Amino acid sequence: MAAMNMNQEQFKQLIREEKPVLVDFWAPWCSYCRRIGPAYEKIGEEYADSLAVGKSTLTRSRGWRGPRGSRTSQLWCCTGTEGRGFHHRARLKGRNRPFHSGSLGEITEGSDMNNNHVYDMLVVGGGPGGYTAALYAARAGLDTIVLEKLSAGGQMALTEQIDNYPGFEDGIDGFSLAEKMQKQAERFGVRSEYAEVLRMDLTAVPKLVETSEGIFRGKTVVLATGADPRTLGVAGETELLGRGVAYCAACDGMFYKGKTVVVVGGGNSAAADALLLSRVAKKVILVHRRDTLRATKIYHEPLAQAENVEFRWNSVVSALLSGDRLTGVRLRDTVTGEESVVDCDGVFVSVGRQPATALAVGQLALDGGGYIVAGETTETSIPGVYAVGDVRTKPLRQVVTAVADGAVAVHMAEKYIAENR
Repeated sequence: MAAMNMNQEQFKQLIREEKPVLVDFWAPWCSYCRRIGPAYEKIGEEYADSLAVGKSTLTRSRGWRGPRGSRTSQLWCCTGTEGRGFHHRARLKGRNRPFHSGSLGEITEGSDMNNNHVYDMLVVGGGPGGYTAALYAARAGLDTIVLEKLSAGGQMALTEQIDNYPGFEDGIDGFSLAEKMQKQAERFGVRSEYAEVLRMDLTAVPKLVETSEGIFRGKTVVLATGADPRTLGVAGETELLGRGVAYCAACDGMFYKGKTVVVVGGGNSAAADALLLSRVAKKVILVHRRDTLRATKIYHEPLAQAENVEFRWNSVVSALLSGDRLTGVRLRDTVTGEESVVDCDGVFVSVGRQPATALAVGQLALDGGGYIVAGETTETSIPGVYAVGDVRTKPLRQVVTAVADGAVAVHMAEKYIAENR
């Protein structure tokens, strides 16, 4: 059975069972919790005979404690970067056994059962470009699988509100849009596999993708691995992750309710983060290295009207100040060189993204920024391999352009398969 949504009475009843119990305490406002949810559903289904899996929202479960001495599996879902990533610990019959997110192989047996099956298309990454490619491929009669280490959506799933994707007059949150894309693709026969990709051999025939759940073979591969947040590159940034430094306002913003935060950046993401944080934080200081925002005009007026948003133009963060946690930042004026100190409780870094192309290094041609070299055809330097969405060279990275890439990739893949029968 899948994971059961529980109230307090059901929780008490569940822990009296002989089977070990794994409980996921989550929050609906936490995008990371929602993204990892399908993994627990999978655990609940695969281990129904030996493990009871339950879910409870944070608002209902705050303060819950299992009976003293019970054999309850305890799960802490530390949300977002403020929670220092995910950490799950299950107490199984008196023994502590750690579970790590994104690594289901630790609790499910890896399998090579996929070795003998060759898919028409392997899609690596379940973002909008990946699931669009899967949808078009399945509708074209191609045997297709999506390999995703968490859940559908990629970075889009962490977006609170999307207003520029056609068809949703009132907008839609990224997580819900991702779910719709996944379900639509699966309706036409696409298989989704939650697995972390470890290695790829893109020149092999068929092409090989090794994952935490086994080895998958495909005639073609679509890379939709997206991009990760770019860091500031200042001393102490890594050490303060989860202790004042964050990269996702939608994930960690609620930790700073009533506090002072700094947002670094001047593009659309930084502007959106500043607006979101202005609704929960006492004060938001937007730091940008230029004298005007790069963000589109739609953000300018709302930011100017927000009474608790302050701008620091021509400024960069030169140092992070801290004790046990972040206490402030040192800013350097890019014009005068003068430095000043800003006291704050948190820093949200929104200075762009870096492509997730580590697995492609040494196999595919990359540009100076690390993006996969692929034009409007999405074709890469290896025949039968296509790059879609944020991971490829392109002038505009948006949900709508990623979706277009996915459709084009399938068109090119069909041609490749026909020519290489």
